[in-house]
Amino acid sequence: MPAPFRVRKLDSPALEGFDSGSLPEMRDIELVLTKAFTGDLFTAIVTGHDPKDPATTHIGPFWKSTVVAGLLGGEVYVAETDDTERRIVGCAVWFGPGHTLYDTEAQQKYSLGPLMASFSEELQQWWHAQFLPRYDNFVASALGDGAKHNSWHLQTLGVDPQYQRKGAAGLLIDVIVEKARRTGAMLCVETETETNVEVYTKLGFQVMPKGKNGIYDCSNTFIGVNGDSFPMWVLVRETN
Repeated sequence: MPAPFRVRKLDSPALEGFDSGSLPEMRDIELVLTKAFTGDLFTAIVTGHDPKDPATTHIGPFWKSTVVAGLLGGEVYVAETDDTERRIVGCAVWFGPGHTLYDTEAQQKYSLGPLMASFSEELQQWWHAQFLPRYDNFVASALGDGAKHNSWHLQTLGVDPQYQRKGAAGLLIDVIVEKARRTGAMLCVETETETNVEVYTKLGFQVMPKGKNGIYDCSNTFIGVNGDSFPMWVLVRETN
């Protein structure tokens, strides 16, 4: 039976006169990611949003910023329906070995800069002094120093709930598995929900570090500016 989706890599945009709003797929991607992350605790806390507030206006701009970063310094793929409509139903942002989120001037100018400008001073301080340093230290402790930098890192993966559990997420991962196998590089990802830990495990990932007593022993808890907290797990998938 043919797969109901096809995966397409988005072209990197020209920097001269760059405008993320002019990218043809961006509106559809932002809508998909908003649907995918509605009610997501992590998204709410890292944007300074009240998790109990049902508003969704904070979701699209936050995840769009990672897509912009991926277009400028990584690789962005979309899953589309395999029909005449070619409807975008999922998006994945990857950074290959030797590349990381926000590691170029273009990413800082067009992705990180606008994102930080939308935050309060208190939230910006939390990002720079607490969240990012602790995030980096946690990943390094789980994988080993330099392991993430030498891997294919999955920064963002979101699928429209209407199309979840139908193979789109697997296709957005498999496209990189084929690339990673050529050099034996591993894949890594961080996630903040037990449901996603289960999903990634079914897709061949393993919770790190090894040898711990279950997934709860592998998580790290982060506390946001408003006192709300979320857990985080690190997972890897070997390709050699």
